[in-house]
Amino acid sequence: MKRFLILISVALFLLLIVGGYAQKQVVLNVWSSPDNADALQDIAQRFMQKYPNIKVQVTPISWEVLYPRMLADVASGTGAFDVATWDVMTAGAVAKGFVDLNEFRKQNPDLVDPNWDMKDFDPTIWHIAGMWAGKNIGIPFYCNTMLFYYRKDLFNDSKLKAEFKKMFGKDLKVPKTWEETVEVAKFFTKKFNPNSPTEYGIALMFPRTHTLFYMYLLYFAPYRRSQEGLKKWGPVDLDYGDYFTSDKKPAFNSPEGVKALETMKALMPYSPDPLGSDYGETLEYFARGTVAMVPQWTGVWATFKTSSALQPIDKKVGVAVMPGGHSVSGNWALGLNIASKNKREAFMFIQFATNKENDKIKFIKYGVAPSRLSTVRDPEVRKADPRVSVFLQTIKTQSHRPRIPEEPKLEDVTVGVFSEILMGKRPNTVEELNKLAEQWMNILSGK
Repeated sequence: MKRFLILISVALFLLLIVGGYAQKQVVLNVWSSPDNADALQDIAQRFMQKYPNIKVQVTPISWEVLYPRMLADVASGTGAFDVATWDVMTAGAVAKGFVDLNEFRKQNPDLVDPNWDMKDFDPTIWHIAGMWAGKNIGIPFYCNTMLFYYRKDLFNDSKLKAEFKKMFGKDLKVPKTWEETVEVAKFFTKKFNPNSPTEYGIALMFPRTHTLFYMYLLYFAPYRRSQEGLKKWGPVDLDYGDYFTSDKKPAFNSPEGVKALETMKALMPYSPDPLGSDYGETLEYFARGTVAMVPQWTGVWATFKTSSALQPIDKKVGVAVMPGGHSVSGNWALGLNIASKNKREAFMFIQFATNKENDKIKFIKYGVAPSRLSTVRDPEVRKADPRVSVFLQTIKTQSHRPRIPEEPKLEDVTVGVFSEILMGKRPNTVEELNKLAEQWMNILSGK
């Protein structure tokens, strides 16, 4: 009997030990946009090796689902996720659901990595992918921006150069303005040049979605950010973006706004299905050799490197600054859910995922654009990816979408109007854009 009681006591002791150990196991739920997921899963593996008592589960969720699901969790405070990637344009809408990391650092100094180096981030990137209303609601993770990809081999072809010279009376070169792009796109479209090696000149994505909302800025920003534009509308507010004047009123209801849409329409005949194509389609058009040029995000490089039609990639694919000189930002940040029950562990993961080492690794291995200045200045990184120098030029002059809470409603009414203008169902006039601007002011005033 005594022996039996001893065995029972030992068993209970072991259960307590095992139970206590199990309680120490923390599971972090990380919600990620698909383009960040592979890199985050790789980082999570190394994090778990370093901290075996913390399990990190990375769940890829499409943008269309991630944003509303995040908003629902922010509204309910259920804490379904601990860490999430949030898109630059959603900052104002999701801000109330994320921890102010500056305050968290002050309250938890024991967790702060002294080598993490906050000053290693570009100030503009830090603001748009980290700050809202004076609070640090995230850390820049994916410094996405749009670059201009072109078929280097075709632009260097002597026969094509001679033919272009004969057709347009000028040299064939990578376009620096959208007006030049129209001519080059026409030249590389078989319908207008039977000798073109590509079916179309350029791949455009103007669908009636959020894509059209950001694509418009590629054509409007050259006016908005010109000397005349800055004099007319004032400097760009990083929260309201290039759609607005410095005093937070619409800027697109102007002759310049009309011209931007005219340029978009002028390019459409030289693109396969511009109103029906989106990210995936335009990526494939270029990867298969259907088009000679495409404005696209940084994440496409991995696909281009595996495309048989684009090999050897260093000979066939060139990367340039966007015609007109202004891209559009598409940054993603890592934020800590204010309703998380594992804030300390979640902070540790965010800090680890965004340190200098992982910023470099995720770019070299997965093409997830770097957020740190040290990464883009690294000789190994520059050698590994020919886009780095162009990327550095681009982020200095890129345009920005609104980050304010009203952004989804502004986007919704805008893509409807722009789409109908591009289809010819509405006139492309200042008067028509004034009607849209009036809708914007009603939304901003809460009407």
